[in-house]
Amino acid sequence: MDTKAYWVNRKEIDKKKWDDLVLKTEGASIYVLSFYLDAVAEDWEAYIAEDFSFAVPVAVVRKGGLKRVYPALFQRYVDVIGDVSKLDLHQFEHEILKRYKKGSLNSKTPLMASLSGDEFIYQAVEKEDFKLKTQAKRMLQRFSKAAYTIREENVNTEELSQFIAKELSKKLPIYATKSVLFLFDLIKKAEENGQLYKIGLFHKEELKGGLIGLKFNNRLLYLKGTSTEESQKEGAMYALMNHFIHHGFAHNCAIDFGGSRVEGIRFFFTRFNGKDQIYYHYAWDNSPWYYKLLFAIRDWIKK
Repeated sequence: MDTKAYWVNRKEIDKKKWDDLVLKTEGASIYVLSFYLDAVAEDWEAYIAEDFSFAVPVAVVRKGGLKRVYPALFQRYVDVIGDVSKLDLHQFEHEILKRYKKGSLNSKTPLMASLSGDEFIYQAVEKEDFKLKTQAKRMLQRFSKAAYTIREENVNTEELSQFIAKELSKKLPIYATKSVLFLFDLIKKAEENGQLYKIGLFHKEELKGGLIGLKFNNRLLYLKGTSTEESQKEGAMYALMNHFIHHGFAHNCAIDFGGSRVEGIRFFFTRFNGKDQIYYHYAWDNSPWYYKLLFAIRDWIKK
């Protein structure tokens, strides 16, 4: 007999019960913990089994009077939590397309029964597979001769967060917009939960860079990081990431690099023998013609 399921807004979800189900789910990611969803999504809803045996969260936003699914910033994908075998993919696809006429959804596993999707990649490495490639070794050697230090203690979280956002905004304008507040909120909540890991790069006592990661379910997720252009030339990013990786291994964590389809960033992760992992992307637009026209005009104006 099929398990009935229905859509529930986050305001009506028992967060403790939700997180308990996440914790019981083998291989569940930090992306689907309630605090993470609350931090990064404008709003979120979930397709929940009547007996609470499984659930699928989606980030949602209302624009132009239409509620749609969207991939929240700083959330690579969503997972199915609970007993996956009870989720009827055909029924799920029918229900999500009926409820949300427009959507873009990234998922850890295939979620749509018939809607064709794309395969995206991220990188990860287990302890037994870790290996420094030639360039990484060369840059670490260069860093060992530079006047920088890496430390875990006495690193101010707010200062590091602001520094990372400021440096990243030089190449990625989104970090100079109010959207960066989602990142700051996520970092703050992760620290309150004891799931934050951070390291800073210093020249004497001046902050020159750092990395921020999140620990959950025997995985250390690289969230964000950077360093000054000058320190990068001295191998700072390689040294920071090497330190980050060894911290994870010391705490029995696999390393999740967060992932990027940008070839230059992917190349950097592969210098630590990061291996490509697949996740799935689906998009649909069954919105009314006038809605499509409205957004076509908006996109034309932005050009």
